[in-house]
Amino acid sequence: MATTEYAPGRQVHAVGGPDRGIALLWHGRGVDEGVSMLPLAERVARGGVLALAVDWSSEDDDGGRADLLTSLRHARELATARGIDPSRVVVAGWSLGGTAALSVAVHAKRLGIALGGAVLIAPGDGSRVTDPISGSPLPATFPPGAGRCRVDLAYGEHDPLATPDLVSGLELRLRAAGWSTSMHAVDTDHAGVVGTRFDPRTERYLPSRARAAVDAADTIADLIVAAATSS
Repeated sequence: MATTEYAPGRQVHAVGGPDRGIALLWHGRGVDEGVSMLPLAERVARGGVLALAVDWSSEDDDGGRADLLTSLRHARELATARGIDPSRVVVAGWSLGGTAALSVAVHAKRLGIALGGAVLIAPGDGSRVTDPISGSPLPATFPPGAGRCRVDLAYGEHDPLATPDLVSGLELRLRAAGWSTSMHAVDTDHAGVVGTRFDPRTERYLPSRARAAVDAADTIADLIVAAATSS
């Protein structure tokens, strides 16, 4: 693993090599929690995909928009430097990071980019969840999906935050608008979907050895690798 800064004070943890593609990993609500995505990043790297787990802050005045878009620009520039089409970069986001990943897919044309795919891991949705990219909740009705990237969604069957009904409803709205989607359920909770457990003492997400979390992270990593290698 190599840790550098993609912007002043914001780290990116790069795991693996880009033999088969590049995946940008966004953590959920919080400040500089990129290490929480390392259990997933390590698994993605085993599939031959360079995993970039980045720090960002949802507490900034812009909700994290600048951090997220700068990290995406970093991933695209890295792809170009490695001889990879930057439009093949896949964005995988957990929780609020998943909300942001979908928003980038929705607004890709306005942002002047193309994505290889978006993987939404227990994404936030609803009127009380502000998308960091647009500054508003995700739309009740999505724009037509024709010509846009594929969106893969995953949820934990025991997640009290991004509940199965919530994520299923999001997928239905996308599919109704003609987006190409897939839906995947794993037998764990909100932390376990990325191979972690929440430690109340440190208030951090730490790697989990629980079988459910290990199996879930393996499944989600396979989903990300498939997205990155098929784009």
